[in-house]
Amino acid sequence: MGGIHLGLIPDGNRRWARLHGLPPVEGHKRGAQVMEEFLRWCLEEDRIGELSVYGLSTENLQKRSPQELRCLYGLMQDYFRKLLDSEEIYEYEVRVRVFGRYYRLPDSVVRLIRELMSATRHHSKRFVNILVAYGAQDELLHSVRSLAYSLMRGRLGRVTEEALRRHLWVGRPLDLVIRTGGDHRLSNFLLYQAAYAELIFVDKYWPDFTREDFQRCLEQFERAQRRMGGDQPEYV
Repeated sequence: MGGIHLGLIPDGNRRWARLHGLPPVEGHKRGAQVMEEFLRWCLEEDRIGELSVYGLSTENLQKRSPQELRCLYGLMQDYFRKLLDSEEIYEYEVRVRVFGRYYRLPDSVVRLIRELMSATRHHSKRFVNILVAYGAQDELLHSVRSLAYSLMRGRLGRVTEEALRRHLWVGRPLDLVIRTGGDHRLSNFLLYQAAYAELIFVDKYWPDFTREDFQRCLEQFERAQRRMGGDQPEYV
């Protein structure tokens, strides 16, 4: 499968709400609306073959209040339901995969996640990976344990980079990572896969992110001279 593997860290919902004198839930609601639009923009871009989105980190599960988590779970359920019913998912033959410890979420959300993954499991033209209850260190630990088990069972002759990649939840390296919200870090997002990715940090909160911002990021990526092993972060 060709095309860019794009990673997205949609940060800034809570700060956007605070800036506008609104409760955090309103920032998350607006952020969910922008996410629906963003997926549409990606599907309309032939250059993008795979999208990986940071939906909910393991740190979020630990630090958010029960009230805010209930809101997030409700928004997730609505979003997954819309994906399941979306004509575009089937028109573009998008396979949706959810990675992370999502089984820690409420049963109603887990059932919907599994239904969505099952409904799109035969699609192979585009891929959307949604990271929920996810942390890159957790993914790497899972990969190492899986490798050790394969070695112990005689299923693997030796440990190689390719073998490690096969045991990761997200196997394909990232080409580009976009992070909104102004922070210049990856925050435990696909650390192994982002080793040689172009990093674009957007000084805007996620609810204010527009299609024009998206196009500027893609144009900057196209202009970038990728120097494997010596990339410097890009800023907009």
